[in-house]
Amino acid sequence: MICLAVLVALAAAGGLVHLRSRPDRDPDPAAAAARAAAGLRGQDLASIRVSFLDPAGLDVTGDLTVARGGAASGTLADAGGGRAEFYASGDETSVRGDEAWWARRDAARVRALADHWVRTQRYAFPIHGSALRPAALADLIDWVRDDATTAGDADTVAGEPVVGLRRNDWTVLFSRARPHRLVWFGGPLRDGAPITSVPAGSPPSPAYVSALVAPAPGSPPVPRPPAGAVAQAEVAVRRPEFDVTVNAATCRTVTCTWSVTVRNTGTAPGEASVIASVSPGMPRTRVVSLGTLAPGATATTAKLSFANPAPTGRNVSADYRAQVFCPQRHGPNLTRMRRLQEAGILPERSGTLRALDPAPAATALLALDGMRKVPRLDPDRAVQAVEAAVRLGALPEVGDLVRAGRLENPEILYAELPGLTFEHGTAAATPANDRTGRRRRLQIAAAMLREDPAARVTIDAAGPGYRADLLVRSGSRTSAVQVRPVRGDAVSADLTEALTALRAGAPAGSTRVVVLHLDASAGFAHAAGREHFARLVKPVWCDGRARADEIVVMNQAGVQRWTGKDFADCG
Repeated sequence: MICLAVLVALAAAGGLVHLRSRPDRDPDPAAAAARAAAGLRGQDLASIRVSFLDPAGLDVTGDLTVARGGAASGTLADAGGGRAEFYASGDETSVRGDEAWWARRDAARVRALADHWVRTQRYAFPIHGSALRPAALADLIDWVRDDATTAGDADTVAGEPVVGLRRNDWTVLFSRARPHRLVWFGGPLRDGAPITSVPAGSPPSPAYVSALVAPAPGSPPVPRPPAGAVAQAEVAVRRPEFDVTVNAATCRTVTCTWSVTVRNTGTAPGEASVIASVSPGMPRTRVVSLGTLAPGATATTAKLSFANPAPTGRNVSADYRAQVFCPQRHGPNLTRMRRLQEAGILPERSGTLRALDPAPAATALLALDGMRKVPRLDPDRAVQAVEAAVRLGALPEVGDLVRAGRLENPEILYAELPGLTFEHGTAAATPANDRTGRRRRLQIAAAMLREDPAARVTIDAAGPGYRADLLVRSGSRTSAVQVRPVRGDAVSADLTEALTALRAGAPAGSTRVVVLHLDASAGFAHAAGREHFARLVKPVWCDGRARADEIVVMNQAGVQRWTGKDFADCG
C-alpha cells in the first residue's frame, strides 16, 4: 500500500473534536438550523477549519479562532507545502510564514520574510474574519433558511450524523444530536453568495469554501495581535543584482570581438562571472570571472573573439548572449547555467526569474535543466513554463519534484507547468468558466518523493500496454497510480473511470492504486468520513469493476483507504 504519510500532506486531517450529546433520530432540518443559529449568536468565539479553493491556483486551509468582533488567529496551510501563523483584525493582517509559504506569495524576498511576523500587503487568507465570526455564521444559516431545500444526500460529516439545508449551491449541515449545532457549511464564492472572497467579487473561475465548525470552544486563546510585526513593503532585502551591457557592433572582419560590462545594482556584494556566447559564431559558452563586485561597482570583461560566420558580402544576424552567474543568487552550480545557455535557455533574460530569491532561483534553474531533454525544445516556452509556476505560486511543489533528483522524467514539466490550475474530475460536468489542469497530480507526485526517500516517480507514465498518471518505484515495489480530482459527489463515476484506465494497462506485477482527491469544490463530501465513502466504493468494488489493489480517498477529514480485505463480504 502507498504509505499513509505520503498522502496525508495533501489532506486537511483532524484538528476538530466533536462533542456528543443526546441523539435526535430524525430532527427537522429547519428546526435544527434555528437552534444552531441561536447558539452561535450567544458565542464569543468560533473555532473553524476552513478550506478555500480557487481553481486558478490557490488551495489553503485555515485552522482559525474567530472572535465576536471579527478578529481571527490560527494557522494557515497550503496544499503542497507551506505554513504560516496568522492574525487578522479589520484590514490589518500579520503572518509568520515559512519559506514555502512565502515562495508562493513573494518569491523575490523569501529569506527576508520567512519566520518573521510580517504585516502583509494583501489579506493573507481570502475570506475576511468578519464573515466567520459567530454572529455572521448565524446570519449565514438564516440566509439559507429563507429559501431552503432539504439536503437529503448529506448523511455524515467528520464521523457525525447530520441533517442539512441547501440554497443556491450553498449547504449548511447540523448535528442530529441535541443541542443542534452547525457542523459544516460550504459553497461557491460568486456574486450573491452569503460569503465573498477578499478582495470583494468572485474570481473568473468560481472559488469555493468548505468549513468544519467545532463545538463552542472551551478555552482557546482570544486572537491577539503579534508584537513587533513589520510591514511587508518595509522588509529590507540584501543581495546582489546585476545589470548586463553587451558591447558589440556590426562585424565585417574575419574575426569579431566584443565585451560585456556588468554593474552591481543590488544592496550586497556578490561574485560575478559572465557566461558569454554568440549564436551563431560562438555556440560554446565562455566564462569570465570579474571577482566580487560591491554595490554600485562596475567591471568589464576582456575582449572576447570568434570567427565571423558570415559569408563574404553577406549579413548574418547574431544573438550576443551574456548572463551573470552569482553563487549568492544561483547556488554553486555554474555548470548548470552554462548548460542552459548552450541549449538556448537564458533565465536571466526573464525579469520574473531574475528577481527570484536564491532558493526559488535554484528551483527554477533545476526545472529548466530538466526540460533540456524535450524534443524540439522552444527555449522561450521553457522559460514561460517556469514563469507560470512562479505566477501561480507553485514553486514549492516544483522544488520537491526537481531537487530530489528522483523524478524520472523532469522534461514533463515543459508541458505540465503552463497549465497549473486545479483540475476537476472527468466524470462530472465542468462549469463553463472552470479550467482543467494537472496541479493536483504534481502535488501528489511531489509528496511521494518528499515522504519516501527511496521512491522514484514518473509522471504521465506510458509503456508497452499501459499508461498511468504516476508510476512509483520504491525498492522492489512498483505502483501504477491513477489520480482523479472529484467534483461534488461523483465518487462512483470518477472511481469507475479511474479503474477503467487501470484496466487499460499497468506494468506486469505492479500494485494498482486509485487516488480520489476531493477539494472544497466537492461540497459536503469534502468533509465526509469513511462510512460515507464506503457506501460508494463498495458497490463498484463488489460488482467486479475493481481491478485495483488499493483505493484511496483524500479530503478534509483525512485519508481513507480500502483494499480487498475490506470487502471480503461482497458475497
